[in-house]
Amino acid sequence: ECALVETVPGKRGGKPVIMGTRLRPEDLLVNREQGIEWLVENHGGIAPDTVRAIFEFYDRHKKARVRHVA
Repeated sequence: ECALVETVPGKRGGKPVIMGTRLRPEDLLVNREQGIEWLVENHGGIAPDTVRAIFEFYDRHKKARVRHVA
C-alpha cells in the first residue's frame, strides 16, 4: 500500500485517492507523459514530490507484479 493513497467512503465512489485530494493515482498515471510540471499545473493542490512518489510507488509495484507472474 502507498502511504499517500487513501480510501474514503463517499469520496470518488470509495476508490483510492491521493490523500487530501479527490485525485486517483490513475489520474496522474494516464497523463504521465505530460510531465510532472504539467500535472502539478493541471491538478491544483498536488505537490511535485507527491507526483514523484506516486510514480515511484507504481514503478516498484509494477516491477514486483511482473516478477511474481514470470
